[in-house]
Amino acid sequence: MDLIRRLGLDAVFLRMTYTLWHRKQLIGETEFEEERSVPQQDGRSHLAGVFLPTAYGRRLLPRLCGIMTAGFELKEELLRRGLPTEDPPAEIVEQLFETTAAGAHIIDIGRVLSEVELRDPGGVTLMVASMGFIELAELAALSRRLGEKEDVDLDDLPSDAPEFLVSVTLRDLAPECLPTMPLQ
Repeated sequence: MDLIRRLGLDAVFLRMTYTLWHRKQLIGETEFEEERSVPQQDGRSHLAGVFLPTAYGRRLLPRLCGIMTAGFELKEELLRRGLPTEDPPAEIVEQLFETTAAGAHIIDIGRVLSEVELRDPGGVTLMVASMGFIELAELAALSRRLGEKEDVDLDDLPSDAPEFLVSVTLRDLAPECLPTMPLQ
């Protein structure tokens, strides 16, 4: 990646369009504007960028976004019940997933995300370890609920600011790639 930058080719290589699909239907695209050459500690690559939804993708986004708010609401429910928020008992968490709107939303997000695939600019489906969609309006609302002081006023963004972000961690395929022929 450093060589690409030194040669001035970063605009060519970093602005490739990746597509996201749900049940074989295009839901949107991203150029993954964030640095993609820095692997995580476990060796997997993390990608993040602006998500540009199709009309179908825009209709699906309510089922892809909202994980942060739903997680916050589950934590609030634990507090209301006087239960620990760090490592709560598994049976309590299961009950919350089955009996609360936030839990149902988290389960639905997981179901829909499990049907989303990421394709590289050549159309090859990539192996994904984790994926998340973030709506900036949700982030602003949650930040206000938490009473956080913001360095950036999320309510006063320019009209061309992105609405959605996508974050993906690719699976590390190294353990699955065994040599087919011994080296001689």
